[in-house]
Amino acid sequence: MAKAVATSESDMPAAEPVVRVIGRVKWFDSAKGYGFIVADSTSDAALTGDVMLHVSCLRDYGETYADEDARIVCDAVQRERGWQTAHIIEMERPRAVIAREKGVDFEYTPVTLKWFNRTRGYGFVQRDGVEIDIFVHAVALRQAGYEDIEPGTRIEVVLGKGSKGENVTLVKPRQG
Repeated sequence: MAKAVATSESDMPAAEPVVRVIGRVKWFDSAKGYGFIVADSTSDAALTGDVMLHVSCLRDYGETYADEDARIVCDAVQRERGWQTAHIIEMERPRAVIAREKGVDFEYTPVTLKWFNRTRGYGFVQRDGVEIDIFVHAVALRQAGYEDIEPGTRIEVVLGKGSKGENVTLVKPRQG
């Protein structure tokens, strides 16, 4: 089946007006495939509120994840559901990716999985003797080779701090 080819400028789709955004990643959920950017400055005052960041834009940029609070420069367009990232110009690379490339040895902390819900894509772990829940995302577990994991499973993790407290940033790969 042949694709329709535009034969004149009037047949070409109108280019969406873009707004340059300099800001920070508010949050990004790789299981859902999107997150949001908070704009620090823009090339158009009409851009108000957060800008949605879709995983497809990250993939086009060569990444699959964006760290919370990472600096980002992008072009955004206004669509039916609000402002959305159209193109990433530059972004701070994910901390775990940079560390792996540099060969940084991580300090792993042993924890026990307290609760995990595959449907929701997250769960909680606890350190030995500390009854504080620490958030763990399904992506971190999957990247370490844990497709199915049961409460009570002992794993080793790297902990980080986010806006909502301590969270698992990396899980030591599963052996065997």
